[in-house]
Amino acid sequence: METLAFAMFVLIIFVFIMKIEKRFTSEKIDQTNFIPTIKGWFGLGILVGLSVWLRPDGVTLLGPVALIIIFLDLDWKEKLNILLTVLSGFLLLFLPYLTFNKLLAGDWWPNTFYAKQAEYVSLRSSSLPERFLREFSLPLVGVGVILLPGFIYFLIHGVKSRSWGVITGYLWILGFVGMYAWRLPVVYQHGRYLIPVMPLFFLLGLVGLAELARPDATVLWQRVLSRSWIITLGAVACIFWGIGARAYAIDVAVIESEMVTTAQWISNNIEPDALIAAHDIGAIGYFSKHDLLDLAGLVSPQVIPFIRDEGELREFLDDNGADYLVTFPGWYPDLVRRSPLVFSSGGIYSPSLDGENMAVYRWNHQK
Repeated sequence: METLAFAMFVLIIFVFIMKIEKRFTSEKIDQTNFIPTIKGWFGLGILVGLSVWLRPDGVTLLGPVALIIIFLDLDWKEKLNILLTVLSGFLLLFLPYLTFNKLLAGDWWPNTFYAKQAEYVSLRSSSLPERFLREFSLPLVGVGVILLPGFIYFLIHGVKSRSWGVITGYLWILGFVGMYAWRLPVVYQHGRYLIPVMPLFFLLGLVGLAELARPDATVLWQRVLSRSWIITLGAVACIFWGIGARAYAIDVAVIESEMVTTAQWISNNIEPDALIAAHDIGAIGYFSKHDLLDLAGLVSPQVIPFIRDEGELREFLDDNGADYLVTFPGWYPDLVRRSPLVFSSGGIYSPSLDGENMAVYRWNHQK
């Protein structure tokens, strides 16, 4: 999905940044031949702007780009010229992105930007350090924890050598994790919001491992420890490849047996002019031609101020003339309590994971 594409852009941009910094500071080459042309800097701005179209988080990539330019050994006029060039490329795509959102949904940012924060506001009740540690633990699952020593070592090496290309990568990771810990500290679906951080984390950890490990060392303990580290990394990667494949299969099975099955039933059995209120509209919107009220606020942003208030949601459904309510029963126990059940998915996978079956209710106007 777009998260993986965004993660690819993150890697491309940071590899570019680190390569520029390394080539610029090398004493063995002609520096002027390795500074990107104006076209190259403009292209970098285009990449950052394009990443925002994938996920609004892409705007955070401007920070590392600006930082590496500031620390290049150039006079301030050259730096300003480069910064303006990057910004021009960025704005060429960013301004249409803002305009598109404004025309489509009435706000400069996507509805998800506000809806998710409102839906999970209760998760911000714990302390910020606790939330940060919980978010930062997500890249450490599987090979991440094996790469952690390499990740830390390469950070120390980067700071000692004042390698700003490397340092910006670490600063961006910490800033990105901190941003989500501050505003949206969720960890569900395998840390979906932190996935863009993981490839960069793994890359930095692997580089650190390559520099720190000594599999051919003459000292016995160094050789044994290094080889054990590398073997463990490979073994854990293989094990978690299998675990990940199984988790993916289960996730797909739940979606197919709950969301897709329910959406197909709606498409085939509910009158075409019915108005459906639903939480999780993706499959219904794809398979069905019905008009929808989105209780998650993604395409119905007017629910965001009262997204967790079932009393307000009841009035919203009544005021808008909803005919059906589609949800997992436990998500809105008060809304479904007085609504007759029309359909239940009957899937076996969600209940086996202590979940529920998605259900369709005939909405009884309760004014």
